[in-house]
Amino acid sequence: MKPLEFQRCTPDDLELLRQVSIQTFTHAFESQNNPDDFSAYLKKAFSRQQLLQELRHPDTAFYFVRDGEDLVGYFKLNAHQAQTELQEAEGLEIERIYVLAGWQGRGVGARMLHWIRDTARTSGKAYLWLGVWEHNTRAMAFYRKQGFVTFGKHPYDIGTDRQWDWLMRLDLGGAT
Repeated sequence: MKPLEFQRCTPDDLELLRQVSIQTFTHAFESQNNPDDFSAYLKKAFSRQQLLQELRHPDTAFYFVRDGEDLVGYFKLNAHQAQTELQEAEGLEIERIYVLAGWQGRGVGARMLHWIRDTARTSGKAYLWLGVWEHNTRAMAFYRKQGFVTFGKHPYDIGTDRQWDWLMRLDLGGAT
């Protein structure tokens, strides 16, 4: 198994980032949401202006994940004040982590998390955390298998539909 490549996104990657963001979010959640609310969310969250602002934020980093020439996924990390909750210096938020449909079930997500864990440790972080939709039981099971534990919840709005994410945390001290 060849190693995955992790490429930090820049503003020059805006169009591809927007395309893959919409594609993966739509694949994961469109069928479970009201079409009007879902469309409103996509237009707001993945607008060029919004993504460009996030790409330029000093405490936010997007990464494309590639297997050779193939784009297989992407993720977004938030540190310090860019985090949507906790905002503690010793924490690092994984706000988005997606594997493209054709690559799911091949261990890509676990390999992405391994890289994120190593990067967070190298940066002196004590823990990772993320929010996962309360109805996304497959993702919750995956994160539990990776060592994450639930510690709370927060609201997540899709259009006018208030939904809930479970907050999950992975302490990095001594974990492999």
